[in-house]
Amino acid sequence: MSRSEPGAAHPGEACRVRSGHRGVSPRKPTAVDKHVGKRLRLLRQINEVSLEKLADVVDVAPQQIQKYEIGETRISASRIFELSKIFCVPVAWFYHDLEATTSAEMDARIERRRPNVDAVDRIAEASREALLMGYYAQLLPEMQQKLVDFARMLSEVCASQSK
Repeated sequence: MSRSEPGAAHPGEACRVRSGHRGVSPRKPTAVDKHVGKRLRLLRQINEVSLEKLADVVDVAPQQIQKYEIGETRISASRIFELSKIFCVPVAWFYHDLEATTSAEMDARIERRRPNVDAVDRIAEASREALLMGYYAQLLPEMQQKLVDFARMLSEVCASQSK
């Protein structure tokens, strides 16, 4: 792996590679990114490893390690795995105590992206109705009448139980 940006083999290719995408991501670091970065910095300091030494071992620029540590750049799963092997810690070490620091932010993001339950219910109801109509249309007229009679009977039973 080179010290250049992943995916950009030559400086001129970066624009071509990214042209189909949104370009530079406008996303701000999440609490998870910051937490994992802080855990990396703590691990590096505990082991008395300099930014430069770790950058050399991982084969990235020292500035990239700094960006990881402040949460400016998200650390990929493969990089976290590599770091866990370098420092002889489990991958879970980077996420220790994460729940306490991130739950409010993460819950808010999940809630914003959760589908509208009413809309999902309406779609499911429309699908059930279409399915029933399809089966109903395939029945002989006398069976259709029996089905309607059965539905009325069930409706009366439910109405009497709710009183």
